Amino acid sequence: MSERVSFMNWTEKYNKAVTFSYDDGVLQDIRLVELLNQYHLKCTFNINSGLGPQNGSFDIDDLKISRLSLYELKEVYKGHEVALHSLTHPFLTRLPLAEAEYELHQDKLNIEKTFEEKVLGMAYPYGVYNQEIVEMLKKEKLHYGRTVEDNHSFALQENLLKFRPTSHHNDPLLWDLVNEFLESKNKDPQILYIWGHSYEFDIDDNWDRMEYLCKIVSGRPDIYYGTNAQVLLNDTECHKK
Repeated sequence: MSERVSFMNWTEKYNKAVTFSYDDGVLQDIRLVELLNQYHLKCTFNINSGLGPQNGSFDIDDLKISRLSLYELKEVYKGHEVALHSLTHPFLTRLPLAEAEYELHQDKLNIEKTFEEKVLGMAYPYGVYNQEIVEMLKKEKLHYGRTVEDNHSFALQENLLKFRPTSHHNDPLLWDLVNEFLESKNKDPQILYIWGHSYEFDIDDNWDRMEYLCKIVSGRPDIYYGTNAQVLLNDTECHKK
C-alpha cells in the first residue's frame, strides 16, 4: 500500500478548484466515471466495503439499486479517489461507540487492502455525525469528513471533519451557483464541491443534467480539477499527526 501521497498546493497556481463526491459504490458509478473521464474531471467515491451485490442492493420506487463488489470497484475507480462511507451504512450516531468505531476502522482496512492506497477521508452515511464520531475520524487519521449540509458557498473551510459541500447536483440553485463560480473574479481560493448518488440520475432521468454540468465546468485553464483529497488537503495537512 502506498503510504506517502503527495499533493500540490493548487492555490499557488489557481484561484478555483472543482471536485465531486458520490456515495455507495453502485452500478451507475460505471456510467458516471465514464462521463467524468470524458471531461477530465476527478471525483471521490465513498463506499461501504461490507456491502456488495448480494447483501447491499436495495430498491427505490421501481428501480433496483445494485451495488458492485470491491474488486469490480477497483477497476471502475481507477484515476479517482476512494474514501470511507462506513462498513454497512448505518446511522453511526445510533450505534454503541465500539460498533461505530468498528464500522469506520474495518471499512478503512478493507478499502486500503483492496485499492492499495491510503484512505484520507469519508462521507458520513445519511450525513449524520456528532462530536464522538468526529473524534473517531481523528483516531483513524482521516483528514476530512463530508456532510450533506449544502452551504451554497465556495469559501475554504477551517473544519474539514465537518465539511459542508457547495451543492447537491439536484439543488434548484445549482446553475446559479455554477455560473457565479465560473464568472467570479474573486482572488481568494474558491471550491465548487458537488455531491450526490449516481443512481439518482436513473431515478430522476436526468443524466443530461450531469453531462451539461461536466461540460460547462471542464476544460478551463483557471480551474484546478482534483479529487476531494487533492482539493481539500495539502502535504502538510495530509501528513500531520
